[in-house]
Amino acid sequence: MDIHYTDNSESINWTEVSNLFKAVKWGDRQPSIVESAFKKSSYVRYAYVNGKIVGVGRTVDDGAFYAWIVDLAVLPEHQGKGIGSHILKELEQDLKPFITTMLTAAPGKNEFYENHGWLRQTTAYIWPRSDKQKRDFAE
Repeated sequence: MDIHYTDNSESINWTEVSNLFKAVKWGDRQPSIVESAFKKSSYVRYAYVNGKIVGVGRTVDDGAFYAWIVDLAVLPEHQGKGIGSHILKELEQDLKPFITTMLTAAPGKNEFYENHGWLRQTTAYIWPRSDKQKRDFAE
């Protein structure tokens, strides 16, 4: 399998990215809003197999102190092939200059991040916007 990685957002099919989010059960996200979010991100990565987007990642930061990996998603049929690991390592490298780098793991993905050396925070909080967020991310 030939996997191509890029940080170039020029010719992204935002409907494919939106469908990827739907495939990983992150809900419906309008392609135009996904595009806007990615274009406001500090670093982005895309993984392609046979010309189709199969994985994405992006970060946001304050330019000096704090950085967050806010999206890392791989199509279910391509998970377990190292794509998410590759994207994560590239984003970690991008964020090396920051004092603190954080992320929020999707429900059920804690082990993936812990296997890559990430540690669970003891004082992170969420302001839940829905009962689902309460169930998925709060103790």
